[in-house]
Amino acid sequence: MKVALVCDWYAPRIGGLEMQMRDLARELKAHGHEVEVITSTRGEPEIDGIRVHRLDGPLLPLYRVIYRARSISALERLLLDGNYDVVHCHTAFSPLSQAAAYLAHKHRIPSVLTEHSVLAGAGGRLLAVANRFYPWTHWPNVITAVSSYVAGEMERVSGRDVVVLPNGVKLDEWDAAAEPEPNAPLRITSVMRLYKRKRPIEVVRAMPRVYAKLPASLRPIFTLVGDGSERKKVEREAERLGVRQHLEVLGWQPRSEVKKVLARSSVFILPTCKEALSIATLEALCAGVPAVAMSHGGVGDIIQHGREGFLAANEEEFADYIVQLVTDAPMRARMAAATRKSAARFAWDPVLAQHLEVYRLAQDRCHRNAAEKSSVAA
Repeated sequence: MKVALVCDWYAPRIGGLEMQMRDLARELKAHGHEVEVITSTRGEPEIDGIRVHRLDGPLLPLYRVIYRARSISALERLLLDGNYDVVHCHTAFSPLSQAAAYLAHKHRIPSVLTEHSVLAGAGGRLLAVANRFYPWTHWPNVITAVSSYVAGEMERVSGRDVVVLPNGVKLDEWDAAAEPEPNAPLRITSVMRLYKRKRPIEVVRAMPRVYAKLPASLRPIFTLVGDGSERKKVEREAERLGVRQHLEVLGWQPRSEVKKVLARSSVFILPTCKEALSIATLEALCAGVPAVAMSHGGVGDIIQHGREGFLAANEEEFADYIVQLVTDAPMRARMAAATRKSAARFAWDPVLAQHLEVYRLAQDRCHRNAAEKSSVAA
């Protein structure tokens, strides 16, 4: 197939959505498909041997998205000239993705829209209201979501069936490169963008709760990998709570370094409440690290409570489950053995097969709709 992946945001921007699109493009190419990316993010015209069409024109400040009609005209020319078998639009929060879904619908090009984000909050309400005035949920031939939680939200907004199409991961890429040193303190690790909605400050606030329930000899080091607008606030809160000396804030790190950190880690934690799926948690499981996360959102598709880790209903449970894993080495070992087996269903081979199945479904629906319209016109 020839596939266009469309979103306002792409590499060199760094984030879960951008990295997932880049990995999908690589996998499609590696399996013999032709793939191009259409984005408004500035950068090189080719990445990983894949052509990237970068639309010119001003971008809306802060959000860095298209907002002028001439950008949509340029997008339309690309879609008409590209002769794509499928247009795969990523997240309804991207104006470029919505425009691509509309244009694909207009020109009878098979299209898929995948939602990567939780819809709860002001953004979700905005999408629901917008759908009443222009029917964006009717444009794609197939709507998908990265987790069952997000799929449920999309079904409520769209009134349509939504297919769960998860993110993929390379299992071998996360094989542990090293074991924790025998006498080294345990390491509790979190990997995320340090934005308010990710709740990185809750990593810091969990620390005194955990330490209060452990002897000094068992107190772990907490490591926070990532960067963003909340970093200084996180560091100030650690100073205020008197735990700064036990907290490593490493900033953004490439995958190769994250892999090394996970190899030295005993537990992965994710305090985010509104997480669509959590690629970081999935990567931790691939590295054999049991996880503690909040029970709200799509992370339940990854972690079965009590098997690969724990799902906490509140901050108190969050800290308690961390303590449980710190103090119970056999439990950690048992959960670590289960993590990679569970993560295997998110490996790229089965996930790419699901993508191709969805693409074929979009083609079938598009061609059937076109035939029905031709029949009515006749």
